[in-house]
Amino acid sequence: MNGVIHDFYERLDHSQKLSDEPSWVEFYRRIWPDMISCVRLDADSKLQRAGIDRAIFLPNRQIPIYVDEKKRDKDWGDLLVEEWSNLERHKVGWALDKTKVCDFVAYAVPGRCHLLPFELLRVACETHLDEWKCKPRAYPKDARNNGYTTRNCSVQWDDVWRAIRRVSMRKWGAELQLPRVSNVDGQLVFEWGAPQ
Repeated sequence: MNGVIHDFYERLDHSQKLSDEPSWVEFYRRIWPDMISCVRLDADSKLQRAGIDRAIFLPNRQIPIYVDEKKRDKDWGDLLVEEWSNLERHKVGWALDKTKVCDFVAYAVPGRCHLLPFELLRVACETHLDEWKCKPRAYPKDARNNGYTTRNCSVQWDDVWRAIRRVSMRKWGAELQLPRVSNVDGQLVFEWGAPQ
């Protein structure tokens, strides 16, 4: 663990800088050009505690799209997956939190932003975190804060997208069953189903 002690409110203030607001709005407008509005949820509220930083309103939806916004100062080529938000109290991190109600995580680094479907990301993290922790650059990284420790794992984007693809696809339906073909007196007979 390094000697840096992080301050939650300082990091929160950094991620909620109003100077970034035009970039966030433009990012969402590029994805949803017909967006009616996108509202930041800065105040301490039930929605904010459920992992929602932004509500996006579209004309064809009765309920908004909820987004958790993450921002890093430097692009390290990875997603910093938070396993524990408070290691001492065993409080699960945002990437594994089943109580989060956001639809997406918007993960911004200088020059670009990734929009990740949260539930698929959460399941991918739950499924692959132990595997990711074994990778050389990804080892668990503890960050000291005022009175608690967070634990993160650095995951390369190729591994993230591969894991999301894996968890988003499952076998569906029965395998194609072709009829049994037999020749009865020169006539082809197709039997669908089990023979009697």
